[in-house]
Amino acid sequence: MAQVDALFKTLEQQFLLPHEKLSPILKGFLEEYKSGLKTPCKGLATMIPSFVTSLPKGNETGTFLSLDMGGTNLRISAVEFKGNGQVEVLELKQSPTTELKTGKGSVFFDWIACAVKKLITEKARHLFTPAQVSGEETLLLGVCWSFPVDQTSVNHGIVLRMGKGFTLEDTEGNDLAEMFHAAFEHKGLNVRVSALLNDTVGTLVAHAYTHPSVRTCLIYATGVNGAYPEKVSAITKLDASIRASYPADTEMLINTEIDIFGNDSYLPLTQYDLALDSSHNQPKFQLYEKMMSGAYLGELTRLVAIDFTRQGILFGGVVPGGLEEVWSFPTLYMSTLEKVDMHYEKSLEILSDYQFANAPTLQDIAILTRICRIVSDRSASLAAVAIASMIEQQSLHTKSNKDIVVGINGSTYEFYPFMKERVQQGLKDWFGSEISDRVHLQVARDGGSIGGALLAMLCS
Repeated sequence: MAQVDALFKTLEQQFLLPHEKLSPILKGFLEEYKSGLKTPCKGLATMIPSFVTSLPKGNETGTFLSLDMGGTNLRISAVEFKGNGQVEVLELKQSPTTELKTGKGSVFFDWIACAVKKLITEKARHLFTPAQVSGEETLLLGVCWSFPVDQTSVNHGIVLRMGKGFTLEDTEGNDLAEMFHAAFEHKGLNVRVSALLNDTVGTLVAHAYTHPSVRTCLIYATGVNGAYPEKVSAITKLDASIRASYPADTEMLINTEIDIFGNDSYLPLTQYDLALDSSHNQPKFQLYEKMMSGAYLGELTRLVAIDFTRQGILFGGVVPGGLEEVWSFPTLYMSTLEKVDMHYEKSLEILSDYQFANAPTLQDIAILTRICRIVSDRSASLAAVAIASMIEQQSLHTKSNKDIVVGINGSTYEFYPFMKERVQQGLKDWFGSEISDRVHLQVARDGGSIGGALLAMLCS
């Protein structure tokens, strides 16, 4: 047991993040905010202006459209806002074929327009007025486009190389809104794009409809990102004439792209982080995200487990068949091991994909589960750093004693056992209980649907 204790003591020293280890990370993030706010959005960019300068108050009413185009699915929603934070959503979901994803851009956008028409005239007809259904009255649409766009205003942006298997002809370099408008006109629709949005900004806006005091949003899933409102006067990457066009003290929602924050000058990278990074197809990129997002936690755990096995304290010193393969231990296995909490038969079931020289013992299960907890504890602390940095950037912790509402969306936060409590503990480790007790972490959803429709309304 002495060797086990010694190895875990070393692992905890590497992974756990008390206040003194959080400090350089948070300071590094605040410097990245400062730098990103003045660096033009060319190529890989952080602190991206959304051109959205208001949040909903929860009393807005009306029916609007949203469109969420991701790498796999198209979701089009008709959203009726009823006031008092109440909302009704009807959604139409479709998936583009390979032919659509690799064909002419005009055909792809016509396919989208057909789906919009079906939603308006059939599935959600009762949510619209007769004038809206007939096309006499313009319907407003918010578009969540999960591909690179060089956004030039709240509702216009140039389509960049898409990726995710999309190679549309005659699309790159064109204005996204105008491509939608051409397709809508072709299909006889009176629909206008009034907002282009990032899903993180959309999630912040959506949560504000039911919780108007929210000022910070974190996406904590397979990836990570954050959004918050920043004073336009501080966004010096915007041309001076653009900044001058807004009233003094106007705030604009910022898509931080916090996933690409971080470098080895201030991140406490372990040998396991470095090993993961070196095996990745994009080394030295997204180092912070690789330390804490759902896409990477399982691989970090696998690397630690392999090390412990080779040192003779796990699985009888024999690496199980299959576990030596890179990315062979998904984060889902971690969360399930923690959830079943040392239940031997259920734990064995989770590990049934691997070939063991001898069946894992209860001590093996205990050691592996403890590794999972240490890796996921660090993940929570790093998520807390992102939240704390956005709070500090806005001085929410010092300028009043009001509650601080944070909307969080994502599978890692929502479904990993006790993640909310761990993130809250990370905030307490940084701020102390007096401030952290004022921070209310709330699950936020529907950034693409409700957020898109809200932005269609707010930016009309």
